[in-house]
Formats: sequence, C-alpha cells, structure tokens
Amino acid sequence: MKLRETLLLFLILVSGVFAVTAYTVSKKAVDSVVQDLIWKYSQVAAQHDIEQTLAPILEEVALAQKIATDPHIVSWGRNASDEVYRSTAEAVLERYRWQFKSKNFFIALDGDLSYHYNDVPSIRQPSYLRYYLEPTSVTDTWYFDQKAQGQRLSVNIAKDIHIDRTKVWINQAILDKGQFLGIVGTGMDIDLFTSQLAHLDTSSLRTFFVDEKHRVQLILESGQFDYPLRNAKFEKPKLSSMIPNRQDLEVLTQFMRKQKYGQEAESLMIEQNQGRAVVSINYIEELGWYELTFVDVESMLPPWTYSNLGYIFVVITLLFGGFSYYYWLNVWVKPLEVSAQRIHKLAKESDYFVSERSSDLVNHLSVIEEELTKSRHSLHKMVVSRTAALDELTTVDVVTQLWNKKGLEKELAMEIARSKREQTAFGLIWIDLGLTDDETIETVSASFESTLSAAGRGICHAIRVYDQAARWEDDEFIVLVRTKYPCSLNQLAGRIKSCILSEQMDSEHLQRLTDSLAIGGTVIHPGSSEREALTMADRALYLAKGKSGEKVYIHHCRAPADQIA
Repeated sequence: MKLRETLLLFLILVSGVFAVTAYTVSKKAVDSVVQDLIWKYSQVAAQHDIEQTLAPILEEVALAQKIATDPHIVSWGRNASDEVYRSTAEAVLERYRWQFKSKNFFIALDGDLSYHYNDVPSIRQPSYLRYYLEPTSVTDTWYFDQKAQGQRLSVNIAKDIHIDRTKVWINQAILDKGQFLGIVGTGMDIDLFTSQLAHLDTSSLRTFFVDEKHRVQLILESGQFDYPLRNAKFEKPKLSSMIPNRQDLEVLTQFMRKQKYGQEAESLMIEQNQGRAVVSINYIEELGWYELTFVDVESMLPPWTYSNLGYIFVVITLLFGGFSYYYWLNVWVKPLEVSAQRIHKLAKESDYFVSERSSDLVNHLSVIEEELTKSRHSLHKMVVSRTAALDELTTVDVVTQLWNKKGLEKELAMEIARSKREQTAFGLIWIDLGLTDDETIETVSASFESTLSAAGRGICHAIRVYDQAARWEDDEFIVLVRTKYPCSLNQLAGRIKSCILSEQMDSEHLQRLTDSLAIGGTVIHPGSSEREALTMADRALYLAKGKSGEKVYIHHCRAPADQIA
C-alpha cells in the first residue's frame, strides 16, 4: 500500500510541474520552429536580393573590372602626366561610359592624384579633370583608405561634394603587376538599385547592407529606403549603432566573419529595439558587402498561439498521468510487492539477519548484499591465492628462484615480437656449469642444488634489472640481455662468470666450476624466430666449450642484408 501511495504522489507532483511549465515549453518549441522557418524565409529573401536586386550593380562592377584591365587605362595610370596616353584613355573611357547604366565614369590616378569625371550633364565641359585629391582632406579618405588596405573593389553610397553627386560609387582599383595605379569606376543612380526591392514591403522585415568596415550603406524597412550619408566628420553610421546589445553585436560580428570565409550559414536570434529578431547573413563577395536581414518574430507569430498550446499541454498532462498510474500499478508496483515478500523471506534465512533492525526492503537487501559480498570476497581471495601459487609453480624454478624453461620461453617470445616491431636487436647468453659431465655429482643431491642456488644468486648479481635470467635445464642457465652490442655481451659474460665463482663457498665446487664453467652468447637480430635464436646461442656455447683456458665465446654476427639496408 505504501508503494502505491508513493507512486500516486510522484505522478501528481510530476503532472503538476509539467502543467506549470507547459506554457514555457510550448513557447520555446514554437519559437524554435518559428525561428527556423523565419530564418529560411529571410534566406530566400536575401537570395532574391543577390540574384535580382543586386543584378544591376553586379553588372556595373563587372564592367568596371573590365575597364581597370584595359591596356590604355593601365598605360595612362603609369604615365599620368603624358597627354598622348591621357587622350587615348579618355577616348576609351568615353566609349565605356555609354555602357554604364548612369552614363558616367570617373578615374583617379595615383601618379598625380588627379580626379577625372564625366556624365551627361557635364558633357560640354572642356576637360574631364575636376580636382586633385589631397591626402589630408577628409573628403578624399575613400581613395587613400582603399589604397592603404589594398582593396580591389569598394562599393559605397556617398555624396561627392566636389562634383555634387550622390550615387552608388563603384571604385575598382587599377593594378599592374601588383602596383596600385589608381581607381576607376562609375556612380550608379540610387533609384536604379533600389527599384528592384519590391519584396521588402512587409513591416516585419528589415535589411541592412553593410560594407567590410561595418559601415551601413543602405537600410530597407517597410518598403522605405534609407542610405545614410556621411556626417560632419565624413563618417557613416556603423552597425554597432543599430544593435543595442553589445553581446549580440559581438556574436553577429563573428557570424559575419564566418560567412565571409565560406563557412555554413547559421541561425541567429538577437534583441532589437522592436523586440526579438531572427538574422540572416549573406556575404556578397562581388561587392564586399554583407546583407543582414532582420525578421521580427513577434509580428510573425500571434500571441494567442502560446496560450492555446498551453491549454493543450495541460489536458495531455492529465491524461498521461492517469494512464501512467494505471500502467505502472500493474507493471511495476504489484510485481515489486511480490519481490519484496521474497526478499524478506531470504533475509530472515540469512546468518547476518538481526531481528532488531527494521523490516523494510532496504534493510533486507542490505542483509543479502552483506552475505553475498563476504562470500564473493572469500571466493576471490581463494582464487587469487591458488592462481598465484600455480603461476609460481609453472614459471619459477624452486631451486634457484629464477624463471624456469617455460617462463623464459614466454619472455623470449615477447622479446622477439618486440624486436621485430621496433627493429631492435637483443642478446642471449647460454651458461653451462659443466657439473652434469662429472659422474661423481648426483643431480638430485643437496650439494648439487646448493651449487645451482649459488650460481643463480651470482647470475642475479651480475645482470641488470631489466635483463631476465632462467634455469634452462639441469645445470644450464640462459640470460636474455636487452642490448645489441657484442662487446656488452662479452663484458656481461665475464661479470657473470666472476659472480658465479664468488658465490661458491665450497672450495671443491669452486675449483670444479673454474675448470668446467662455459658461457656462450650471441646477438639476435630482428626477424629471427625463437628456434633460430636458441640455436645460435647453443652454437656459441658449443664453441665456448671447445676453447682452452677461459671458456667464454661471444658470436659476432652481422645483421641480415634487409636489416642493414
């Protein structure tokens, strides 16, 4: 009965919390969907601008780029004061002028900073020269900024106070082999540019055209066009003046930078003075402009949508709560009550059951857990001890406490694999005490085992901590040496012999070992098999036994030809 009450209380609390938060959840869900749809709508509108609205200005840009590469224009740029080049270039410019939609052109030469302009109203003037640019004049900063920043193209809506013209100025740099020679272009009438923006009549849509310096060139809102001109300081308004939230401005700037470098467009929502707005960003590479389309979320979605969705979620919550209680009562509570009864019975039969404890399910499980844990620990300790004993019996020699033949074979196989993988050689030293050749020595006697034990201690003292020694069979030992130099094996063999003899306490055994002890060694190169390695070491031992005097022989062998290569 207690489980049923707990389940009912839990479902009531969950349903209540869910009902309270239903309005918020539904609002966020709808916001997400609406934001995605609005963003896609703004993307379509922006794409229309690029393909239709901006088509006239893109055509003017293409024509300006063609003029900037004309040989006559380039020649005049290199020889600004030459009258022949000037007259030829002016004829070319006049021919191109009639291809521009606004029938005008301008050219500013870097050689003498002269500014030339011609259009239909000024056709009767005797010269195209209008004025000379001055580096210190704020009215001429457009030219010197473009030159300093190395911009090939700059599109700017501004008024030229020298010739009293307000147009969309297309400024194309004249370059020859990387040298800046001047700027040529045209001034496009603004109405030719804005007359195509018919889809922007909705009051929920607001579009900014911003250049790479974040200066606002054109604003489109509710079908009205605004192109802010320079103020008294000849500065245009920046994008920062249109976005009140600094954090939103920083995120928007980051997205603009990503869009410029070709990364995938992302959805962004920011706060405006009018409320929340979804922003679509498109970089128009041909113009060096950003098109920022702001779509007002509140005007696109009526407020009653949220409240109706909230009521729907409340009803769904109540239905879900009732169904969940009925389902979990039959699927979870009733089987759990049966299981609790069985656990109570098992706990009472345990040796760790204490009647003074409470009889709830947690205490019963604790009793069973305690019994299982102690049983598991006892079994684990027994398995570990038996395993350790078996491992020691199968890999350790009981007389010398070194590895036995099986242990060394396992280590040798791993060393051969490492040698092949790392292309590094290693050494094998085979030691024969020579005791089994003496018929007076019994291999099962205490004296023989004492000699072997002393020899094992001597070998351990002689080798390094990362070398491995083992009793191979009878009175023979093998040392696996991690070195690739025969001279190191020779030094180690001498040290092993000295340490073995120094460990012998019995003078009779010492004299016998002095005469019979033989040591052979060899370097094992990468690619050798286990059998080949043991054969080479055994051959070296055989040669050592055949020597007179000090029976130590280290085989000097070369690496295989493929290893040398």
